Amino acid sequence: MASYRTYKEIADELGVSIDTIRRNVKSKKVNLALAPQKLKTPTSKGALVACLTSDDAEKFVQFYKTKENPKSLLNNNRSYGYFYLIQLIPEFQPKRVKIGFADDVDKRFKEHQTSSPTAKLIASWPCKRAWDKAVMDCLTKEGCKLVLNEVYEGDVNGFIDRAKKFFSLMPDPTTEIELSDHSPLKNE
Repeated sequence: MASYRTYKEIADELGVSIDTIRRNVKSKKVNLALAPQKLKTPTSKGALVACLTSDDAEKFVQFYKTKENPKSLLNNNRSYGYFYLIQLIPEFQPKRVKIGFADDVDKRFKEHQTSSPTAKLIASWPCKRAWDKAVMDCLTKEGCKLVLNEVYEGDVNGFIDRAKKFFSLMPDPTTEIELSDHSPLKNE
């Protein structure tokens, strides 16, 4: 019997969100010949969770690490986007928010509106993709509870205040760091 790794395990290894894994597996499953499956695992409490075989997971991790190498982060304009807060059903659960990273926040918001037509985009901030996990940890460190994936319940103003503090400390995400004349990346 083949062994499997959950998307959460893969996300933890790479230091990214489960949604990042889900999005990348979906977009690259044909090119990488991945066969995602939903399985019950010992830690899923009887629920079906997204998984890859151990071989597919290793193939995906190697692809992702290559994709996110330092040179591609410097030269890839998709290495930044926006971190957003969306109230999913403000009329019934005003404290429930979806937080996450998107290349195009307007497109992502419209996708959420297909399942939550009354959703409200509360705020968004320019953000490097590499900051995604740190922002999530900062915004959810206190005063909230996890519902599922990137959906939390808590004081919306608390999320906004923590995000403002985080992003006030960070540089412009579109700014590239100048390479040293001695950098091996200089000649590539």
